[in-house]
Amino acid sequence: MSNQTVVHSRLESQPSADSWPVATIRKRNRQPSRPWWLAIATLLSLSASAQDWYLQSQASLDSFYDDNVRLTSIDAQSSMGAIVRAETKFGRRTEAEEIAINSGISSRRYTGVSELDRTDGFLGLNAAYQLERSRFDLDMRIDYDSTLTSEVETSGFVQTNKRRTRISAAPSWTYSLSNRASLAFGTRYTDVSYEDVGLIPLYNYQMTSSNLNGTYLWSERMQLFSRLTFDHYEADEVGTSSDTIGLLAGGAYAISERLSLTAMLGPRFATVETPTPFGSSENQDSTGMLVDISIEQRFNVGKLGLSGSQALLPSSSGDLVSTTSAGLALDYPFDSRWSLLLNANAYRNRNPGGEEDINDRDYVAVEPRLRHKLGDWWALDLGYRARYQKYTEQQESALSNAVFLNLDYTPAAH
Repeated sequence: MSNQTVVHSRLESQPSADSWPVATIRKRNRQPSRPWWLAIATLLSLSASAQDWYLQSQASLDSFYDDNVRLTSIDAQSSMGAIVRAETKFGRRTEAEEIAINSGISSRRYTGVSELDRTDGFLGLNAAYQLERSRFDLDMRIDYDSTLTSEVETSGFVQTNKRRTRISAAPSWTYSLSNRASLAFGTRYTDVSYEDVGLIPLYNYQMTSSNLNGTYLWSERMQLFSRLTFDHYEADEVGTSSDTIGLLAGGAYAISERLSLTAMLGPRFATVETPTPFGSSENQDSTGMLVDISIEQRFNVGKLGLSGSQALLPSSSGDLVSTTSAGLALDYPFDSRWSLLLNANAYRNRNPGGEEDINDRDYVAVEPRLRHKLGDWWALDLGYRARYQKYTEQQESALSNAVFLNLDYTPAAH
């Protein structure tokens, strides 16, 4: 994160778009605290009654045409293709606990550029347990995907199809100090590796993040937040590492019954260690701002969300990337069966130290869709997507236009 202002909300963390978040656990009557070993045993127990178990599923079939499928500034290639997706979530939920397994698979096929064909998948575990004052959460996930989509927020290397494996684990603990105040501690470990990259500048890396959060309910309309963060990044193949400390403060305010604002900001301090040609290393310090802002407007039906952020994100370039981002999401049903949807995202990536870098770039994607509900479980989407990407060291920018038709199937949970 450099000294640029923000834009794309990343209030930790948004769950991946490929999975469902663990459902919020309902408050229960206070009861005596249980030993930690009993909490774990109860969480993993499979002796629950049948009504505690649930299964959710979703499937879709997408067809598309893209006039620059690799998003390159020269020798653009067009392609038609299809994407088949399927996801499931199976778990057990009670008033005090939940454990769920998420899984998904998607297969993409292209005409004329078969080297981009791929099959991706993910497997995740979400668990939560509520005691009288404490709540324990655990999120684990394995992604096996492609650089065609995985690098959009950071390096932008979406021109080649290289396999990426991402493994993450994130335990957290929240303690209720009173009816108004709570403390939370969480940590996340992420390991990312790439296959068969050759001379392409894609480097394996590891990231460990920890944070301490404080929350205070000031009034019925206002909630105050504070957060202390520490991040450690390593890219062993190039010998770089960095440590970042951040301190944020902010709050959430209900401006009206339908309009709400959430904002956090504060300074960050980063130290980057890089190897020298003489076998030693040199350190470089940088400072900047951390920003996280989101606004939500709810209508009688539907809602509009705006978000922005500035943060140091781990990247495949062998270093952290200062990323300023913005997002817009609109879901507006204008009929019992018709809806207008709009998603837009923008990213500006820069060197945290302020120097020019070959990976400095700007990226924008806008995707409007028209959705028609065919029934309770079926929906048909007709959409258009425009993408723009420009590296500061390249004279030409890349543009892509795509149209698609999607058929979605989402049966009721049972």
